[in-house]
Amino acid sequence: MEFDRKPPSLLELCVQNVIDNLRYVDNMDGVEMQLLKRIMPHCTLEQLTRIESRTEMDISPVTDVLWKRFYQQQFGEDNMNLVVKKMKQSGARYKWKDLFKAKTEKQKEVEEVMGERLRKKYQAQKAERESKQIKICTKVPPRSKRCWFGGSGSSSLSNSSYKSPILKKARMEVDSRAKMQAIIQRNTFARSSQPTRMTSPNGQPLRSTTIHRPNSTITITKPTGGLNRPVQKQNTRPKF
Repeated sequence: MEFDRKPPSLLELCVQNVIDNLRYVDNMDGVEMQLLKRIMPHCTLEQLTRIESRTEMDISPVTDVLWKRFYQQQFGEDNMNLVVKKMKQSGARYKWKDLFKAKTEKQKEVEEVMGERLRKKYQAQKAERESKQIKICTKVPPRSKRCWFGGSGSSSLSNSSYKSPILKKARMEVDSRAKMQAIIQRNTFARSSQPTRMTSPNGQPLRSTTIHRPNSTITITKPTGGLNRPVQKQNTRPKF
């Protein structure tokens, strides 16, 4: 029955109270080893590190097995068994607290080296991507006047402004074709502007002029002047 249970002793109440408040415990000086064996297994890694570092008395006989457990949790059982095997072969004996600290520092160095390699690799990849990107040129070319083919104005787009020989040759060919076309148009206009003589139904002479332009053709017909003037009669009166 419940009434047959013995109430906890004052010592057990104190031990349980310490276990419940380990986060506030600073050191274990003056505590017997038998009580430490009941209290310390309830410590976390942080609590164990803090309490043992601030306790002046040697509590390693109690905490050594706890450090071994944390070593196994942090680095794996295989790694722990390897350490045990090496200690047996060499006959050396090390505290698991020191082994845990050395392993933590070594692992930190390895992580830093790996992080540095990853950082350099990332920078190299970034530089390669930037080298393949299209870069926008901010230089603005000088403005130039438009060149009308067949016009008489001067153009600032001279052949000397083309640095590429191909562009310079193409420019020269276009200018040559434009000049030839202008000459052909002037010759055609000159030939088509010659007057043509005709006569009207009443016998009056006419003059027709046809003018050809690029977009139109104009024919102008005019009567010729001066041909219908009356002929003056010569004086046939005999001279005395």
